[in-house]
Order: sequence, then structure tokens, then C-alpha cells
Amino acid sequence: MVTAELATIAPFGVAFAFLLLWIVSLGFTQVRIADASREAARMVARGDAVTAARDIAIRQAPHGAKVSVSSTHGLVTVTVTARSRMPVPFFSGIGARTMKSSSVAAEESP
Repeated sequence: MVTAELATIAPFGVAFAFLLLWIVSLGFTQVRIADASREAARMVARGDAVTAARDIAIRQAPHGAKVSVSSTHGLVTVTVTARSRMPVPFFSGIGARTMKSSSVAAEESP
């Protein structure tokens, strides 16, 4: 009787574990791209080169991230876009979502 109950509940436990792993991977990706966009916006606002800020953002963001930098009316906007993937090799495409984070900083005067 216990074996039958375990056989019935085990697939739900595995599905729940994958659901938790997916949620954690989404949160981790969002934190990484938010940090990357914030750091790049600060660098450009301080007067650093846009290419240097873009390189830093790409290093901090997940693999394959895209970074765009724009500056208008004294405000620097950096947008980082990345695809979230599960850290399990065979399931990396399942539940993948494109996530985006934008940060704005005011340009500083020297």
C-alpha cells in the first residue's frame, strides 16, 4: 500500500522540485540583469566610456545578454535583455523566458 501511494505522489514531488528550480532561476536572472544595468548606467553617468560600461554589463549579465545604452536630456538609460534558462542541461529550454531590466541615472558634471 505504501509503494502504491509513493508511486502516485513521486511524480508530483519531482514536478514541484522543477517548478521551484524554475522560479529560482527566473529570480537569479532578474537580479543579475538588474545589477548589470544599474552598474552600466552609473558608469556612463560618471563619464566613463559607453563601450567600457557595455563590457561590464555583459560580464555581469547571463550569457547571451544584450545591452543598449541611450542618453537624452541629461539622463542615461541602460537596458539589459537576457534569456532565463534552467540550470539543468537537458531542461535548459523548458520555461525559458526573455527578461529585461532598465536603469536610469542622471549624468554627472565633472
